[in-house]
Amino acid sequence: MKYFLFAVLAISTLLSFANATDQSPLLLAKPKIVGGELAAQGDWPWMSALVFTYSDANSALDVAGTQYQSEPFSYSPSGQASATMVDCGLGDDLCHLAENKICLIARGEIDFSVKAVNCQAAGGIGAIIYNNISGVISGTLGEGFIGNIPVIAISQNDGAILLDKLDSIATINLSVKQDLTQSASCGASFIGEKWVLTAAHCVEDANIEFLKVNIGEYDLSNGASNAKAIKRIYIHPEYDEGSTFNNDIALIELVESSDQTAVKLLDYNTSKQLAIANSPATVIGWGNVNAYGPNDEPPVNSQPNQLRQVELYLLSNEECKDQLAQAYSDLNNTTYSSNQVGITNSMICAAFSGGVQKGSCQGDSGGPLLVNTNEGWQQIGIVSFGVGCANEAFPDVYARVGSFTAWINNITQGIAIESSYDFALTPQNKAQTTPLTVTNNTNLIANLSFTLLADNTSSNGFSLNTDNCTQLSAKQSCQIQVDFDAKTLGKHKVRIVINSNDINIPTSQSYLSAEAIAASNNINTQLSNGSSELRWFSGGDQPWLLDNTEPAIMSGAIGEDQQSAVILTFSGAGTLSFDWSVSSEKNIDNPDESFGILYLIIDDEPIKFISGEVAYAKVIIDDLAVGEHQVTWLYKKDGGTNEGTDKASLKNVIFTPTVTALPSPLPSPSTSTKDSKSSGGSAAFILLIFSLLTLRYRRI
Repeated sequence: MKYFLFAVLAISTLLSFANATDQSPLLLAKPKIVGGELAAQGDWPWMSALVFTYSDANSALDVAGTQYQSEPFSYSPSGQASATMVDCGLGDDLCHLAENKICLIARGEIDFSVKAVNCQAAGGIGAIIYNNISGVISGTLGEGFIGNIPVIAISQNDGAILLDKLDSIATINLSVKQDLTQSASCGASFIGEKWVLTAAHCVEDANIEFLKVNIGEYDLSNGASNAKAIKRIYIHPEYDEGSTFNNDIALIELVESSDQTAVKLLDYNTSKQLAIANSPATVIGWGNVNAYGPNDEPPVNSQPNQLRQVELYLLSNEECKDQLAQAYSDLNNTTYSSNQVGITNSMICAAFSGGVQKGSCQGDSGGPLLVNTNEGWQQIGIVSFGVGCANEAFPDVYARVGSFTAWINNITQGIAIESSYDFALTPQNKAQTTPLTVTNNTNLIANLSFTLLADNTSSNGFSLNTDNCTQLSAKQSCQIQVDFDAKTLGKHKVRIVINSNDINIPTSQSYLSAEAIAASNNINTQLSNGSSELRWFSGGDQPWLLDNTEPAIMSGAIGEDQQSAVILTFSGAGTLSFDWSVSSEKNIDNPDESFGILYLIIDDEPIKFISGEVAYAKVIIDDLAVGEHQVTWLYKKDGGTNEGTDKASLKNVIFTPTVTALPSPLPSPSTSTKDSKSSGGSAAFILLIFSLLTLRYRRI
């Protein structure tokens, strides 16, 4: 069964509504789609779109008459540059031979924007940045890029070719559309001043450098000139990102306030009364207009640019539970009770009537479910999840806004703290630290204290340093330091409680979590002959296992929404190579939405991933810098069906240290005066390691 959040995982996917001709419940053939209703412009001034903004650009690279594949960096200026090239290495300093030349720069170590600025500061007229792994870079210089030379990206292989053609004339052509283009990822609603409400699953992995909010949006094709920057995101601290999606709500704080009309939020008791009465409700958004059954693959995306709306009717939670229990029972030929379907008091359901299928779908996530009261339109829900799209047997499920009134008030009108932080899988005895921002959103001076409350007595690896936040002026922020020392194996979770000396100042709370995982001597023996230089760890829902048929390892047997990881820590500069494979379910219709994925993460940065049926393939990572490194291979499964052998495998993992010649020793009376050099022998270290880490956008 396909069980989908109504969110869009691919940047290019937009929002709308599903509306199909009538058919019997649970029919698995794709129904005929007739589309939703076009909203009237101006009717929903608080409707907002979470958008990725980018410059629509094209690039071309010609070197000595040969065309090379290239990609423009986002926010690169337009322009043409033609000259010979100069090797600028990593571009981490001024390239002193770049005067009137094109800089050829390797990816790694520092931001793309710094590389480009260093090129221009040395007199370079254009920059070509080549990858340090296979494929062409897809990156950004950042919205605040101050350079004015064209900057493009090429592959690792083409970079190696051009290093041998530095004396050839290279010509860069880069054209950029002036207006920023936008792609909507989710809906949202403006609730006043600088605050926007959306679904937690829309923003749980968001990078606010690239995500913006377009308040009062109607037509997405008009561009992103009015999109507002995000200052901070607060996800409900008890949001369950697993199988229940409970507390699927988040607040977005904008950098600047807006005078746009705000939507009113409906209280909990009134929402219950309206649901019991099966009152009408309207949901709006830009999501997919194609309905489909619970076992169908989602059809080809069909998202309108203009805002759409559809009218549903509310269900009481008891009615919703009963309908879902019956639908699951019919679908799976077994019996489910109403208490097994996962509907909580913080959720509300809506369905359609009248024989025409309609409802929210992929891309509508985070948008508002609204009711028309004697006080005008009020928001009763937030689009959260459903089974299939616009399926008669399965009501759509929304986060009930009235359940979160206190939390919203504590954040927007009180002392706000970042909602949660997960140190994830941490090798035993490793210490980690992170700052958390605390903000006083009141007009009062607040004297604060902080308390850690553990879920169990073993969660004693956390500690706080709150010296900078004991007193906080109105509208000011500070940072506390959170430390985790992974001495005790297992999962750990604590809650940060903020206490104020003024009962009129509401406060919020934050959750901290981590899992300390054990060293794996078996993997060390299997892959690195027991080397003391390599420190191996494995864990997650299941540790990795030895492959008894060859010197390899494979992921543990995990279920839906689980993960299996292995971690290696080591020191030194050098090159990493390995062979990896995976056999898993893959979404054929949208390859960006893989269902079983093997990730490679190095030093907290996602490098690449594979999914589906992939035979052993070699990967080479060059230019690992001096210092401590943590390499992670992480296999994750979604909550869908199983395909293939459902496992990931790894072998031939080799780390080759960089060899640096030592300076000749000074002569002494007791030794020969001949120069001596350190030998160049390089021991090959076989290594492997997995760990769950929060994926971040890779910029270097």
